[in-house]
Amino acid sequence: MFEQIGRYEILELIGEGSMAEVYKAYDPEIDRTLALKILKQEWCLDEEYVGRFIREAKAAGAFSHPNIVTVYDIGKVENRPYIIIELINGAPLGDSMIPGKPLPLKQVLSIGIQMADALDFAHRHGVVHRDVKPANILVLANSETIKIADFGIAHMDDPNSAQQTQVGAVLGTPQYMSPEQVMGQKVDGRSDLFSLGVILYQLCTGQRPFDGDTMATLLYKITKEDPPPIAQLDAGTPAGLQHIVGKLLAKAPERRFQSGEELAKALRHELKALQELSQDADKQRYIPIRVRSALLMGTLVALTMAVSVFFIEDKQNEALTRFAIDSGASLAKFIATETAVPVLSQDWVSIEIDIQEASQRQTFEYLFVLDHQGIVRGASDDALLGKTYSEPEIKETLFDDGSVRAVVVGQSGGAAVLDFDTPIVFQGKEVGRIRLGLLQTSLQEVVDITRILLIALSAVTVLAVGIGSYVLARLLSRPIKALRTALNEIRDGNMDCRISEERHDELGEVFAEFNKMAASLEARNNSDLMETDVSEPKTTDVGEPAATDVSEPAATDASEPTTT
Repeated sequence: MFEQIGRYEILELIGEGSMAEVYKAYDPEIDRTLALKILKQEWCLDEEYVGRFIREAKAAGAFSHPNIVTVYDIGKVENRPYIIIELINGAPLGDSMIPGKPLPLKQVLSIGIQMADALDFAHRHGVVHRDVKPANILVLANSETIKIADFGIAHMDDPNSAQQTQVGAVLGTPQYMSPEQVMGQKVDGRSDLFSLGVILYQLCTGQRPFDGDTMATLLYKITKEDPPPIAQLDAGTPAGLQHIVGKLLAKAPERRFQSGEELAKALRHELKALQELSQDADKQRYIPIRVRSALLMGTLVALTMAVSVFFIEDKQNEALTRFAIDSGASLAKFIATETAVPVLSQDWVSIEIDIQEASQRQTFEYLFVLDHQGIVRGASDDALLGKTYSEPEIKETLFDDGSVRAVVVGQSGGAAVLDFDTPIVFQGKEVGRIRLGLLQTSLQEVVDITRILLIALSAVTVLAVGIGSYVLARLLSRPIKALRTALNEIRDGNMDCRISEERHDELGEVFAEFNKMAASLEARNNSDLMETDVSEPKTTDVGEPAATDVSEPAATDASEPTTT
């Protein structure tokens, strides 16, 4: 074994094929462990094989893809070419392929998609692998990621390489070769897709599509015979995946998928369908009818009640707000009418007395009487008397018809207040204004109480409907259980079983039909038994009387003449 090849330190032999040896090596310049693949000495005398080995490096080293083993370097030692490649912590796909044991569908589709992507990438860069087989597909440890390796007989598209194509046409692993490769014809990326189809067939069924005792038989099957349908070997393979594999294994390249991209798209569609089917299966887990009906009806009623509560509350708020506006506007207009004469005569004392008396009844939050200059002449708050009225911050205008305006303003306490502004008019002339504030606390209390009552009503309704649905479903499940028990009795051979429960509904009709069926089966069974009983005694009667009739007459005939 080599100890050093170029700058690479050889650590150990990790693999050996028919053409090359693979060593684990170390590159001290970049402190990286990698794999070194060197052509065997006996193949170095053949320029075609040497050229093919070098082409692997040029083919795989020309591009980088997550599902293709990366080639880092190329060189020669003692006239033996070698390549430096990515060291993969994994094992060949073939190690996972147990004869007669298919792989899980999700894993099959994942492998197929990754390989289709990698081959499509290589084909678009003008490289055909020509030896796609499980041994050249590495599965990374603790992962479902795969990498395609060994482009040792890869063919790079080149108009001047026709002769090389013919020379290496039949190179590859026979079981995975395409018909055109077997017959020495020119191959392209569709040949690799055929090989991938062979692998997918094997992953789905646990056996190869083409096999033979001799090489001639194997090659004949590849070129002339169709493999057994996947459905015959594994009925669990989805029809879509069966179609994909069948299309990949078409004898004529033009009938296969025309690119890896097209194949990957089809496989992804199948994977999505499989995932959706799995999700649907999880959703359809067994739930008793009594529980399912209670949940369904409870949810339906809850949604209905929620929408109803929202609608009722909205309409109630609208009605209460309208009522508050009408009441406040009427009160403000009444006060404006009553204070018109005192304001005109500037009788501020009487106005103040009236406001103080009204404030004691606590029917409003505030009340201001303004003169025509906007000076506060009467107020529920004495501190504002004689001052110019300061407009509060308006949050929302609710109503304004020219004679009265209603707005929502905020107070220092945080509570919302309905502010009414109306003019004081005497003989068609405005002599002042009234500002009346009504707290919305009472309205909000009504809304809150109504909301609580509606929610409580909804909860009680949902609970009642849920319990009712559960009880009803449980009553329904009891006769279903009785029917299931009776069917099990019939299955076990008890033809005397009948359902004695009388019902005057559809289930009663089902019970009656079951009893008729059981009676019919019992009659048929008894008829069969009677035929058996009749046939067996006939055999006995024929034998026994025959023996008796022969012996008794013989004894009588012999004795009577002797006596006589």
